[in-house]
Amino acid sequence: MEFLMNEYTITVLPEDQVAEALSLMKRCFETNLHSIFFLHPETTLVALFEGRIVAGLNLDVYKVNKTVTMAYIGWLYTDSNHRGKALAGQLLDVAMRFCKDLGCTDIAGCVEGDNPASFKQLERRGFKRLGLLGQALRFRQGMFRVYHHASRFFDMGYFFWHKCLDGSKVKESVINTKALLFGMIANTLLFLPILFEINIPSLVFNIPTKSGHWLLLLLLPSATLLSRTMALYLVALKHKVPVEYHLWDTAFLTALILPLLTGICFPVPGNIYIKGSDWSLENHKALLSKMALASVVATGSLLMLVQSLDLYPYPLVLLLMDTLFFFYPFCGFNASRINRGSKKIKVTAFSVLLVCLLYLLLY
Repeated sequence: MEFLMNEYTITVLPEDQVAEALSLMKRCFETNLHSIFFLHPETTLVALFEGRIVAGLNLDVYKVNKTVTMAYIGWLYTDSNHRGKALAGQLLDVAMRFCKDLGCTDIAGCVEGDNPASFKQLERRGFKRLGLLGQALRFRQGMFRVYHHASRFFDMGYFFWHKCLDGSKVKESVINTKALLFGMIANTLLFLPILFEINIPSLVFNIPTKSGHWLLLLLLPSATLLSRTMALYLVALKHKVPVEYHLWDTAFLTALILPLLTGICFPVPGNIYIKGSDWSLENHKALLSKMALASVVATGSLLMLVQSLDLYPYPLVLLLMDTLFFFYPFCGFNASRINRGSKKIKVTAFSVLLVCLLYLLLY
């Protein structure tokens, strides 16, 4: 299989150029991602320029269930000297035809919510965000196989962009108010193992949960998500930037397992994202960092209120994640936005965290 495009040739990766493709991947992606690279030569497409690899798209093709065969887009990369030549889009176009010829019914890829440079290529070609319900209905018993191949069990803020190659219809993920309500209900249910002390530390070591006000405790997850989300939304509204709320349904597994094993809650807040794909992270990182700082202040304020009422410090984990955890697989949290912001934003966010921690220790 070979496609010609101006000065470039798109073809299946030649066996003798595997090392060259891996070398290009290492140049294109951060060092902390190198450990999760995969490359199957027979399902990897590359763009050649004068015989050298200048772009690539790594596919993982596998059977999900009796009716679904998946082509998962793991890595899409272009040499810095050849960007702006529409190679990514051309590779995707060729990949869809290539996957159809292989008998694939579905094609998908995971992209972080603040990365429009990547997901706009998918959006333009009819890919849609597929939520947890849509995944369950489409993949059924094979859903965990999809999660395994996509390393999705612990992704925070990465969305599953999906397209049916066989013309089937799927249920897209919900957004905005419906998604937020669903998130509030889900986080409340995921808090129950701590609330009712159904977790290993409580059962084995008899570690009690602060439980003086059961109704207030039950409202904590919703209050935390709502205050954080509204802070993000109000900053975007002030700057007249259209945004939308998306839930992180892929993190529910972590939010279920962690409380059961450790007795520590793990909020799954979702996030407010700039609407559409016609924007760039470079031009909007200042706004996103201001939104993130507002969410940190809101969460920190709620944490101090919760502590003054002698309740379980539910917002604490979220505050820590939103200020310190900016690396993969947690880069969907607001810490990554703060990390891309100005020095003033970073210092202010860490100061809020420090004040809250001191308040917890001294109160």
